Amino acid sequence: MTNETKYDIIFVVPRYRAKDGFIWKAIEYRFQSPGVLSLATYLNSRGFNTAILDCNLEQISDDDFISVFNERFGTSDYKYIGFSAATQTINSAYILAEKIKSERSKVQILFGGAHPSALPEDVLKNNFADFVFLGEGELAIEKLLLGEEIENIKGIAFKRNDEIINTGPCERISDLDSLPINDYSLVPMKNCKPLVGTYRKLPATIMVTARGCPGRCTFCSRVVGNKLSVMSPQRIFDEIKVLYYNYGFRQIIFYDDTFISTRNRIEEFCDLIINSDIKISWTCSSRVDKVYPDLLVKMKMAGCHQIMYGVESFNAQVLKNINKKTQPEDIHFAIKETQKAGIEARAAIMLGNPGDTIEILEDNIKQLKKLNPDLIQVTITTPIPGSQMFSEAMTHNQILTYDWDKYEGSDQIVKHENISFEELQKYYRKTYIKYYLRPSFIFRTLFKANSFLKIKVLIIGGFSIIPVIFSGLGKRKKRK
Repeated sequence: MTNETKYDIIFVVPRYRAKDGFIWKAIEYRFQSPGVLSLATYLNSRGFNTAILDCNLEQISDDDFISVFNERFGTSDYKYIGFSAATQTINSAYILAEKIKSERSKVQILFGGAHPSALPEDVLKNNFADFVFLGEGELAIEKLLLGEEIENIKGIAFKRNDEIINTGPCERISDLDSLPINDYSLVPMKNCKPLVGTYRKLPATIMVTARGCPGRCTFCSRVVGNKLSVMSPQRIFDEIKVLYYNYGFRQIIFYDDTFISTRNRIEEFCDLIINSDIKISWTCSSRVDKVYPDLLVKMKMAGCHQIMYGVESFNAQVLKNINKKTQPEDIHFAIKETQKAGIEARAAIMLGNPGDTIEILEDNIKQLKKLNPDLIQVTITTPIPGSQMFSEAMTHNQILTYDWDKYEGSDQIVKHENISFEELQKYYRKTYIKYYLRPSFIFRTLFKANSFLKIKVLIIGGFSIIPVIFSGLGKRKKRK
């Protein structure tokens, strides 16, 4: 329904659609945008009025966007519309922004998120783009809405005549506890759909409890910076209480880059959960060199059932090449200790890292089968804008495509020094097939399926492998 409300800003999140043949296509998932929710909640708490149209959470296609937007906001008064986009969704954001601008030329279009923060000048080349907010947007957007001089607002890029002006890095929020708990009523949380294999209970949603990452991996986008800002254990617990009691969520998937970044914080958080009536299940991600056996036991007691580790490679030189600052023995220790604590271990590995060879890719498969994590996640190394890898490849004219839709982990973005793209595609499929279609893995997994929900997840997960297998068969058939 249309309304005549006056909004200071309307936020739009574009829809992400995985390509055919990519494993994420078969196991599509969707959640609220924690960053956009934080922006809207913060601005509302400061006396502004905002709204969110989350096309990803609501599964609104680019074709249907303008009709849905006009139905909800056609008679509303607003000056700004903010688009939040990652690299994989920036093209969709462009399409939506152009549609808005063509109908309401006086509306000013803001862009934010990982991709615009990394390449503000590239975004501002578009006629429909007026501003780009760099990194965290709460403080900078607040100042814009208050009418401060744009040149004096840190963390913003904008056009003036034919010149693009960048005011420099944004002002970081060091204490995340100072931000209000997200107002989840701003989006339809009932639409959340978790990734297959990441949940034990339903309904499930995500939380982000930290910003920034102290790591220096060359493939990671660091648009927020390396300084780590975190929520306190009590603040995490307070937000979980809202999700648990007010919205009925029983599974939390922590989306922090490395949740176990500060041991004491996680230990205190686990104590709060253990000593409460809240019975949630949860998962998180971690580096393999941030593993403490006694903490794993406590995490298990607090409801943690899975940890995803950024393995990337089992080769010491490759790990050095991507500045991972971990060793193969760290990987073995992390996965073994995690499973010993009764927590599932998910190993994320990348193919086509600098220094990779066919022999190394074969050894990765061998090591995975030997170590036997509960789940694996495979991607082709993708230099995302904002990463050191992308900057270096751009400087040396090694980028093969700037079609941002291809930056999702299944396409070749940079020509590899040792391995052809056809071979990378082959090993992308081969790693999944050789690992998941082993009789020992199948029997072990079936043996652990002790509930209807687990059986359902297994069936969906099994079907998700099929497009990976047959996409390869189709391509080989065409070449004959």
